[in-house]
Formats: sequence, structure tokens, C-alpha cells
Amino acid sequence: RDLSPMRSLFLLLVSCGLALSIPVSPHRDEFPSPPSPDVPGYKGCRVGTSKFPAGDRVKSPRPHELMDTTKLPKSFSWSDVNGTNYLTVLRNQHIPTYCGSCWAMATTSTLSDRIKIMRKAAHPEVLLAPQVLINCGGGGSCNGGDPAAAFHYMAKTGLPDETCQNYEAVNGMCEPYGVCETCTPGREPDPLLPGTCEPIKNYTRWYADEYGMVDGGKDHDRLGRSVRKADKMKAEIYARGPISCGVHVTDKFVAYKGGVFKQAFDPLVFLLDHELAVVGWGMEGKEEYWIGRNSWGSYWGEQGFFRIKMHRANLGIEMQCSFATPKQQPGEPARPYKPDAAPKPLPPVAKGTYHDYARPCRKAPAGKGTPRSHITSPVPQYEKGKVAGSYDIRSIGGKNYATLDKNQHIPQYCGSCWAQATTSAVSDRINLLRGSAFPEIVLAAQVLVNCVTSNETEGCNGGEPLAAFEWMSMNKVPDITCQQYQAKDLKCDAVGLCENCEWHKGCSAVPKFGYYQVSEFGPVTGELAMMAEISKRGPISCGLCVTPGFESYMGGVYSDATNCTEQDHEISIAGYGKDADGTKFWIGRNSWGTYWGESGWFRILRGVDMLGVESGCSWAVPKVTWPKDFGQY
Repeated sequence: RDLSPMRSLFLLLVSCGLALSIPVSPHRDEFPSPPSPDVPGYKGCRVGTSKFPAGDRVKSPRPHELMDTTKLPKSFSWSDVNGTNYLTVLRNQHIPTYCGSCWAMATTSTLSDRIKIMRKAAHPEVLLAPQVLINCGGGGSCNGGDPAAAFHYMAKTGLPDETCQNYEAVNGMCEPYGVCETCTPGREPDPLLPGTCEPIKNYTRWYADEYGMVDGGKDHDRLGRSVRKADKMKAEIYARGPISCGVHVTDKFVAYKGGVFKQAFDPLVFLLDHELAVVGWGMEGKEEYWIGRNSWGSYWGEQGFFRIKMHRANLGIEMQCSFATPKQQPGEPARPYKPDAAPKPLPPVAKGTYHDYARPCRKAPAGKGTPRSHITSPVPQYEKGKVAGSYDIRSIGGKNYATLDKNQHIPQYCGSCWAQATTSAVSDRINLLRGSAFPEIVLAAQVLVNCVTSNETEGCNGGEPLAAFEWMSMNKVPDITCQQYQAKDLKCDAVGLCENCEWHKGCSAVPKFGYYQVSEFGPVTGELAMMAEISKRGPISCGLCVTPGFESYMGGVYSDATNCTEQDHEISIAGYGKDADGTKFWIGRNSWGTYWGESGWFRILRGVDMLGVESGCSWAVPKVTWPKDFGQY
């Protein structure tokens, strides 16, 4: 068939054995635009040849050099290692607008996975912020980038987690707000929304330690046996975690729905144009395949993942893969949350930094509209000796069941506490029902902001928790790869439920996607009833009174002397316990970012209705809408 001049030029370069490489500028605004769309399948989110600006940074032997590669298992995936899922949540680079950030998504996802592996899947789960790489020119922009340069940036500068900088899919500014921020409500006479943002100075950074190309090192294993690229990839994945790899995207790959993908040789296969993660491998019959994670949402492929033939006919996935090992900011503890840790010695924040006292995010029940409950099965009752003396969703039998932490106040101020607390509680309960199995499901709070209106709920202007649960009982709620949290009120239509955005085509509704619902919901009040509900079925959503002291909380068991019990903020109570001196406390999850409190969480005095936290809670039971083989290949 006829070839366009641009396509012919690329074919000529490939036939001559020349490597195509787009130069990477450290300045985001200078990063080149994507190559011409005349070249079929080339979207330009990854440079043709990835290069580390200062070369590899390898300080230890490569994994394949330390093992007998013939002893590697026939199948392996970090999604299930002895019953534990070490993979972090799935991403979607294309919402809320199209962004060619595959290079940032793949690298931050693989390093986040390796942090989870390093920390033995303990709480908190760290999800590094790809938006910071885009804002700060850490390897590229929404016009594409270099994964090797991203790892180099992470080693030099480090990255915060995503509660510091939410993914916006835009080329933002780096300083002063583009790394870690919080947004406060507007002060009268200015409007409440979108508020005013300011940088956060006290937050945790994670760094890349070693990094390099997977194909590096010696070409033989510990016993002197010759190894192929696939052997080096397997050894690196098995020993240290997922890797980041380039592929050449074709129309067939875009349309992939499941099974082991294979495609005969394409002349442009050497033109790598997309970056993704390889998390394991397997075998179907006598055919080996790779298990990969894309960044196109859970509605693509096999819940956002894919399997692709090993060795050949695989879009060049073995041509150029890179890795990085993680380390935490020097001086930070290995686990920020310590049950008996003393509060951090930081000055109090200004009143109103996290909360609008005049226009709170939790609205009191209106007494009409949404039913107060929908209960079809017996509610757990407190029986002394039969209810656990302590409970912590972050460590049940040594396993973390808490889903992703959140920040309702970025990228702009939004009074969505009612949506964050309820979706977190239900997401945690889904995780409990599924045994914390792969994939981790995090419900999209933005959908509730868009759609819930009963009981005077008004999106970012505040809402009522039971109205959220009632809406979830009657409507489909997708995960966060369908609807990215934007901290603004959007339309409740098909696009506002689940969307996909394409280059130069805009955003459109996704007609088929995985969804979640609740089957029952109702209120719960009082210490003993709350303990029974939590220990039997999981976290609940509760209101409390925000005071200046609570805003400034940095750790310990919180006690407030104001006697305020007027609930104006919604959080999730996810456990309870006692201190060494016998002081009883609740374990709460807030939605103000991990730089607040105990990595985004708090403990508050239990049994005395402190801040009204025992006076107005609610629960919901997830409905099983996922298949029995969900997440299995």
C-alpha cells in the first residue's frame, strides 16, 4: 500500500538500523510535541530510545548474576505472592483529559510497587505522584517523555505521594504549588470555591536509589550459563519487582480485550512509542507470556492488565526495559505511623487551613428525601467477649486491608468529605470481602460529587453521608480509573460516570465498565454498637466537629477541651484500640492528605463522644458485583 512520506522516513531509519530518539529537555515547556499522526499507531508518549542523562546508576550485582536462572518459576506475578498482592492501584493517564504521560505512569507505578514490596505490603500504601514529573519536567510532559530520565529525576529530586499532588493530566507549573500543596476555602467576600492553594513544606519524599537498563550486566548467570533478555527480565522482576518497558502500539493492541496477545512482525516495531509495566510472566500450554499493566483504565484489556507473548511477536516489549530501586527520604522512619509515637513538634496551622467553619462539608440530615436506612439482614450486636478488643483495618492478621489514602482539597478546595469518607469505607469493605486480593479497588468519589443531590447534598459545597450510601445502592459506582478526582462539581451524565479521552478527539463516555454497589445501609451510634459493626463488617463513616486543635493534630490520642459535638466534617472510623496506659481510642481515616496527622490518619479518645464522633455514624454493605475469577488469568 502507499506510505506517507513521514512513515517512509521512519521505515528508512529502521531499515538502516538507526535508533530514533527525541532529545529530552530538563525544561518542561521545551519538550517536543508528539510525532506526526500520519505514522499509524504512534502516539508519541514515549521517546524511541530511552537514555539515562548521566548513565546507569548500578551499585550492586544484577539479579541474574546472582542466581541459577534455570531455577526461576514457570509462572510468577507480583499480584499474588503467597496470597499477598504487592501491586499498587491501576492508573488511567487519559483522564480527565488526554495526556501522553505513559512514561510517568509506568515509572511511578513500578517504583510504587517496589516500595510496597520493600515494606512487605504494610500500611500506608505509597502511590507516587506522576503529576510532579509532568509539572517539573522530570523526564517529559503530556507531550511524551523518557522513562529513563524520569528515574534519573526521582533519584536526584525525589517524589511525594499523590495526596500531595493529584493527577490532572495537564502540563502544570513546578513551583511553588506543583509538588505538594493544600487548598483552603475562599474567604468572604470571595467565593468558597475554588479557594486558595499554598505549598506544603513538611511531607515525605521517596527516591530512586539504583537504576539502569534491565538488559545490562553480564550475559551469563551465576553458573556461567548464557542468558537472554527474557531471562534478565524474569530475574529482575522476581528478585526486586516490576519493571518499566517500551512497546510499539498497534491498532490491534488498542482493541485488546483479553487472552495472550501476539502480533506478527510490523516494520515499525522498533519504534517504541508507549511505556508500560511488566509485573510477571506465565505459561499457556507451551507458550510463555508476559503479564503487563497498562495505564488506560480498568475498562481496557483484562481489568487494565494484559498478557503478551514472550520472545517474539510482542510489539518489541523486550527491547528496552528499565528499573529503579526505592529508598525513603533520609531521616524518615521506615513506617511513618507508630501506635505509641509522640506528636511531631510542629507549630499549629492557621484556623481554616483544612476546614470551612462557616460552610462545612458535612451537612446535617434534612429529615426528608433519602431514607435513613435500608436494612435487610441482622445488624451486628455487641456481645462482651465476642467482639474483638482491638481492631485496625491497616493490620488484620498482619495484612493491610486499607485502600488508598486521599486528599479532598487538591487540585483545588472542595468540601467533599462526605464522598471521600463513604467511598473509603466501602472500598475498604470490598477489600475485606476479597481478602485484599488483586486488583485493589478504589471507588470514584468524584462520581458521587457529580451525581448525589438528595438531602441538600451539593457536591463540593457539602453533602450528607447517608444520601451517598443511598445513591450507591441504586446506581453503578466505578473505580477511580473511570473518573479522576478533580475537586469540582461536574455534570452527572455518562461522561461524568466513566470516560476516556483521546488525542485531538476529546472525551467520551465508556459504555461498559466494572461497577460496584451497596446492598444495605443504615445508621450506627454509640461506642459499643460502633465496635460491633466495625469488628464484624469493617470501617464506617462518621461525623465529627472540627476544631482548630483537630486541624493542627500531628499524632497521639487526640482529646479536645472545647466540648464541641456539632458534626461538620465526615471521616471514616476504621478501628479501635488502647494505648499502653489503657487509654481507649478510635482509629480514624481523614481526607486531608498524608502530610496531616499520622500519615493522614488519627487516633481520638474513645467512649466519651469526643468531638461528637460517636453520635452520627453510618455503614453500608457492599454488593458482590464482581465475578468469582475477578483478577485471575
